[in-house]
Amino acid sequence: MVRTKAEIRATYDRIAESFAARRREPWPEVRSFIESLPRDARVLDLGAGNGRHAKILSHRGNQAVALDFSLPLLMIGRARERGTAEAMRIDWVGGEATKLPFRDASFDAGLCIAVLHHLPLETDRLAALGELRRVLRQQAPVFLSVWAREQPRFRSKLAAPEISGDVDVPWTMPDKTVVSRFYHLFQEGELERLIIGSGLHGERFFHGAGNWFAQARSNG
Repeated sequence: MVRTKAEIRATYDRIAESFAARRREPWPEVRSFIESLPRDARVLDLGAGNGRHAKILSHRGNQAVALDFSLPLLMIGRARERGTAEAMRIDWVGGEATKLPFRDASFDAGLCIAVLHHLPLETDRLAALGELRRVLRQQAPVFLSVWAREQPRFRSKLAAPEISGDVDVPWTMPDKTVVSRFYHLFQEGELERLIIGSGLHGERFFHGAGNWFAQARSNG
């Protein structure tokens, strides 16, 4: 059954507190990309959640714009940073990845970490990449990640994904309630194909820790 974006957002609103508690540090691959950026860059953190990447950006001196569709996650992130010197360098914005509320060519770089695999339709995923390309300045870099279908946990018969690659992955709440989260698992080459289709220029694609990673650039 295909989930709607509203249903997926409701799931993350529901698990926001426990999710944020387990999402504090960036992956090494993401940190490496952030460290490669100029310190005065204005960076869009698309699907920022509770802002674990926006926090790193702000601590470096970057102007971070943290956008997410879950307002509870954004509120948790903002509350954690309130009163710090870096808080002034993070803008917290509620919005949809498929319709960004920003002007064309208004960012120096972008992050899209663990976002596309939560969008239910390929048209949504392509639209999000197209919007990302639109708001990036010419030749601006962007770093992306999605869950890979080639994970041991999805090889067993009990957890085998459907042909579409769409699966429900359980999230256990502190009270032991189990909440299902929608994922579209990406096959090798699928992220590359979407990036090309969106008009972004793919520069590097690699696999690591159950994810497909990509570094791309806006052609303007």
